[in-house]
Amino acid sequence: CISIVSGSQRVQATDITCGPGHGISIGSLGEDGSEDHVSGVFVNGAKLSGTSNGLRIKTWEGGSGSATNIVFQNVQMNDVTNPIIIDQNYRDHKTIDCKQQKSAVQVKNVLYKNIRGTSASRDAITLNCSPSVPCQGIVLQSVQLQNGRAECNNVQPAYKGVVSPRC
Repeated sequence: CISIVSGSQRVQATDITCGPGHGISIGSLGEDGSEDHVSGVFVNGAKLSGTSNGLRIKTWEGGSGSATNIVFQNVQMNDVTNPIIIDQNYRDHKTIDCKQQKSAVQVKNVLYKNIRGTSASRDAITLNCSPSVPCQGIVLQSVQLQNGRAECNNVQPAYKGVVSPRC
């Protein structure tokens, strides 16, 4: 439904209705080792139904740059696959070289606030951060997603209010 790409700054998106579709995505960033930047994204008010992702930040292994100061708030999801997902380790699975990359797009200062709904996938929350450049400042506040679990790597999210599921 919405894809926020490199070079985007001070983006405001409000009162979004989406589904089916890909949800709200930042990225992809850092493909083919590129340096990409996104900052100042504010999403307030969204209804997502049956989307393949909910709130997604997607960065490629081996890229550089940053995705910073991002707020997703007041979002209702119904039967969404991957409701909350940060994938800082995305790669083309057709490539043979699977060695760990030493660079990554920095993901920093991301707030998920007042997010509710149901997951269509096993993982309602996936925070798959890079071991070399881990996510920082990830906050989950008043997040309640049913029918799924949380899977988190190389990140220590902060929790405020009722958050379910938790890492």
